[in-house]
Amino acid sequence: MGLGQLAATISEEAAKEAKATIASAEGERKTLISSVKSSAEHARKAAESRTAEYVDAQRRERVAWARLEAKRLVSEAQEAAVEAAIEALSEEVRKFPKDKAYPRFLNSLVEKGMKELGEERAVVHVAKADRKHLRGGKYQVKDGLDAWGGCVVESADGNVRVDLTLESLLSQKRDVLRKRLYASLFR
Repeated sequence: MGLGQLAATISEEAAKEAKATIASAEGERKTLISSVKSSAEHARKAAESRTAEYVDAQRRERVAWARLEAKRLVSEAQEAAVEAAIEALSEEVRKFPKDKAYPRFLNSLVEKGMKELGEERAVVHVAKADRKHLRGGKYQVKDGLDAWGGCVVESADGNVRVDLTLESLLSQKRDVLRKRLYASLFR
């Protein structure tokens, strides 16, 4: 074997070894690229999943908020409707002293006040225009009451008063009225 042949053999073996090293490196490169692509795909899917979860959570939160806001608006509208109905009723109550049924109603209020006091004698306070409606009885009448109508029945000594003015009666029944209005309007 000559030097030329030895050089050719070494050169061949070096070329084979270089080819094998290149093939091995190429295989590692392909494996590494495949691994990186797989990791990137996994990361992309995980990111998509987290994004979808976030979007879904945001959607649920916004829907819940919108429902709460809608309930609040409905509640405010219902409250406004009830208040408007109570105000309309107040206007009707203010007109009641001009009704022909009012004198009998006023006298029944006086009787009720007398019963609540449980005394023989009393002072009945009424509006000036209402004095003419009273039938008389065991009470002294004083006009000058500043009210829509009704009366205040007071013990003779002035220690106990029973407020039966229309404003007071309406105020006492306000909660009952509200409940009935809600029931009839929003059943």
